[in-house]
Amino acid sequence: MIETVEAWLTAHGGWAPLVVFLLTFLESLPGVSLLVPATALLVMTGALLGAGTLDPWGVVGGAIAGAILGDAVGFWLSRWLGPRAVRRILPRSQRRNYARGLLLFRRWGWAAVFFGRFLGPMRAVAPLLAGVARMRERHFQSANIASAFLWAPAMLLPGYAAARGLEQVAASDHPLLLGAALLTLGGLAWWGWRRWQRRVLPAD
Repeated sequence: MIETVEAWLTAHGGWAPLVVFLLTFLESLPGVSLLVPATALLVMTGALLGAGTLDPWGVVGGAIAGAILGDAVGFWLSRWLGPRAVRRILPRSQRRNYARGLLLFRRWGWAAVFFGRFLGPMRAVAPLLAGVARMRERHFQSANIASAFLWAPAMLLPGYAAARGLEQVAASDHPLLLGAALLTLGGLAWWGWRRWQRRVLPAD
């Protein structure tokens, strides 16, 4: 499948933004994301970016838009269905992750939605948890949009770096990809530091 998509994108580069939009939409859509090898396909797409085959701005824009819409649809759907229906439609293998994620979500709220996109098991259920917990629309969407702007380029970066070489990536002829990855790592480090502080350091 990956080889087929790679060959098709190489021959039809103009369709790449739409294809990447669909990939990240399906990757972010609860349930469906378990059936689509979107991560591997995005790494491959990043390699095509590094090779100069595809336009980076259209591809990155499509990836961001698909990620935002996928999570938004999951959020709206779970609010409409309600908690019982959500539990019934989840695969049994994901129900434990769902329960753990709900506890995490109730404690961390906005941060759980934002950082959940970067954690494989959480990415599939974070929008559902937000909808079940009746999170405010503006709070969810702000975390959804902010995380998508970092997650989508970060997913493309490994393939891009492999094709360009680390030295050329450091030179940063496409700074959006490198900058997003650095911001993502910085945000994760900050979140981990704050969590460690709350557990270890005494409250004032």
